[in-house]
Amino acid sequence: MKKYRLIYNAGAGQNKFKPFVDDIIGMFSDNDCELSVFRASKGHDIDEFIKATPPDTHGLIVAGGDGTLNRAVNVMIKNNINVPLGIIPAGTSNDFATHLKLPNDFLECAKLILKDNIEPVDVGKVNDKYFVNVLAAGLFASTSYKTDKRLKESFGQLSYFMTAAAQTFQYKPLRLKIETDDAVFDEKVAVFLIFNGSSVGRINKFSDESSVQDGKLDMVMLRDCKLNEAIKIFGEILDRTYLENPNVIYLREERYKITLLEGKCDCPDTDGDKGPDFPIDVQCIKGGIKLFL
Repeated sequence: MKKYRLIYNAGAGQNKFKPFVDDIIGMFSDNDCELSVFRASKGHDIDEFIKATPPDTHGLIVAGGDGTLNRAVNVMIKNNINVPLGIIPAGTSNDFATHLKLPNDFLECAKLILKDNIEPVDVGKVNDKYFVNVLAAGLFASTSYKTDKRLKESFGQLSYFMTAAAQTFQYKPLRLKIETDDAVFDEKVAVFLIFNGSSVGRINKFSDESSVQDGKLDMVMLRDCKLNEAIKIFGEILDRTYLENPNVIYLREERYKITLLEGKCDCPDTDGDKGPDFPIDVQCIKGGIKLFL
């Protein structure tokens, strides 16, 4: 009998996953599988549950958003828990699942996991922290972790736009030194994003070149420009023509070293959570985790 462990975030995605828990338990039982369930909530941390994963566990499943997934991946890698990971996109924002083209239907995701197709997938590492989808800093980058949880519960995805609009009036450029294996850049930027996946803020295919299995991370930098030009570029992102804009720099590398030379910046965002302070050393860990896909 295969053994699985399921973590679901009771506070994610306006708690829309909870009504499906019993059906999913039944589905695994019908397939001769044992499923242990952990309900993550305030005061009930997922760390100890993951650390206690028995060696005969066939798979760990996370039902939540990018932040819950990020937390699980960090605990797994740092504690050498090398079991396949299943994703059920049940958060407010599910950008990594969007890149992977996972079903929006929770039961269909469970069926996909039970098919037992396991593949290695890259992860990003920034200093001593890991991320699965995106690292970002600058204009709008801290929106996710600065959005009040009560707003998320009341307004869902709209809460992010409300927070982003407020940040527009606080915008100041950052002067950064970006070092790769082949080049050094000294640029004033409005925002930069480093991708493992390609979806941010429900905008899919941010980069057509992004892959989670190529051993590289994509970087998009928006040079400091007038606010109306920056807003224009965000519009070009939607129709995927933004890479033609001279104010945009696009790179694909295995590693980046980024130093903040001028300006004040919140800690970079990693999958919707607060990341480490500058300077940051960012690298791609090829095949860092295994996923049910």
